[in-house]
Amino acid sequence: MKEKQDLRKKMREKRKSLSLDYCKRADDRIRLFFKSTDSYRNSRFLFCYVSMEEEVDTRNLIAEALQEGKRVAVPRCQKGGRMEAWEIESLQDLEPGLFHILEPKRNCKPVNLESLDLCVIPCLSCSSQGVRLGYGGGYYDRFLPKTKAERIVLCREKLICQNIPREAHDCFIPMIITENGVNFYQNVE
Repeated sequence: MKEKQDLRKKMREKRKSLSLDYCKRADDRIRLFFKSTDSYRNSRFLFCYVSMEEEVDTRNLIAEALQEGKRVAVPRCQKGGRMEAWEIESLQDLEPGLFHILEPKRNCKPVNLESLDLCVIPCLSCSSQGVRLGYGGGYYDRFLPKTKAERIVLCREKLICQNIPREAHDCFIPMIITENGVNFYQNVE
């Protein structure tokens, strides 16, 4: 969909223009709001993306979850647009993988998706209706229907976009956390 491709380009440029100071402050607040949710506090097995340079930072979040005794799985991308969840015990269990994104090393173990109770999902942008703008590869849209885990997206407020086109395969996200707080949405389909 050309409209989504154009929006992705616009949001990547907008994300690059954000100051490091703003991003650091926003990410710290997002992490604190996330950790204050019942979804996080009650979770035992968390699936969380490992942030790349310009994404909302999840490395501290992952490290803190592990320190609190939670189990943590992170994505491992496969060719053909497939993604799996693999458990890690520390950030040292990560190495560059497909697309140079940090992924679990081969000595880590794949996870049964039924054991996950919370998924933390990346985005370029989100709408105030719970529509996520991803990167266009469809990895999460293929992965999320395989788990009943709760879904949360982390997004900086300056990257919220009101009108994101939604296609039939796009997964709805009921909770979005920004530096301004936690927002809940209902799927209106």
